Amino acid sequence: MDNISDYYIWQRRIHHGIRYQKVAVPFPESVEIGLEFNAALERKEMLDQSLLTNAVMLELCDFAKTVTKSEKYFLFEMLDFNFDLGVDMDDDMQYYEYATRVHNKIKQLKEQIKVKPRRWKEAFPLPDLSVITALTGSEAPERYYPKRNKIADSSVLTNGSKKSQTSEQETSESSGATSSVFTVNIKNGVRLKRAGDVYPFCRNLGVTLAVQPDETPKQKLDPNLLTSGVMLELLDFSRVLCGTHTQIVSELVKHNFGQELNRLVFRMQYNKLIERKYACLTAEDRDSFRKEPFKVQIINKQEQKHRKRKSMDSDYQETGKTNNSQ
Repeated sequence: MDNISDYYIWQRRIHHGIRYQKVAVPFPESVEIGLEFNAALERKEMLDQSLLTNAVMLELCDFAKTVTKSEKYFLFEMLDFNFDLGVDMDDDMQYYEYATRVHNKIKQLKEQIKVKPRRWKEAFPLPDLSVITALTGSEAPERYYPKRNKIADSSVLTNGSKKSQTSEQETSESSGATSSVFTVNIKNGVRLKRAGDVYPFCRNLGVTLAVQPDETPKQKLDPNLLTSGVMLELLDFSRVLCGTHTQIVSELVKHNFGQELNRLVFRMQYNKLIERKYACLTAEDRDSFRKEPFKVQIINKQEQKHRKRKSMDSDYQETGKTNNSQ
């Protein structure tokens, strides 16, 4: 079984992180200063800290928020890549409705069978596509669904020429179900450690976790083969891809500016930053606020030693809150 690389994980985060950007160039303030959104790529020269303005920090936070709220999309992406679902991917409403129903169903089912391993082999009940088609058809009442940005160019968020040889090797290997243990909150967002088959249901059925954008679609599996065990494993890996808000922002700041955020302090800073953003009543106030340098509260080595465990525990708690809110 192949490993999933850091590079792959960050690329999928970038793919979904631009979902709700409204222009062709996503996160323009960050792009303008040359910020790299793939924390697994080699960056030889750090950006000057003065370039980390409130505007750039708000974009990083917006990116992280979108990624951590994309659990259903990560899940559906893998599901559609592996199984012949019949969903019209160009129909945003149908796509959203189907993904939402699948996501809600597996979260509900997880609570019912997580300590009943025998039920993991049961067939997973997929949504009735005919019902969804009727709900989302042209004659159906208008329903809410978030519109995807289909013109945004994600390539501006990463510079492929800076990719290290190691990342290239990892990318070429990042296909198939993985046999690694994934632990969020580690350097570059994920730590890989071999410890037997973590996702045996996916492995046994031949389900691929790594979905490469340019990869030729393989022969899709019959949806009737889908089990609750496979869905629970896909849900688990979706949460690895999501990461946590603070972890993603912290890794990107460290990768681009060489500064390690004090994560506990940053959570308070973030709340104040949002309050100040909405307190700006005039265009002049907003412009002044956005250009203001963001004051990074860093951790010195002694603090880092004592707070490392506490910070990791806090990130795990944040992961739980994010998952429960989706």
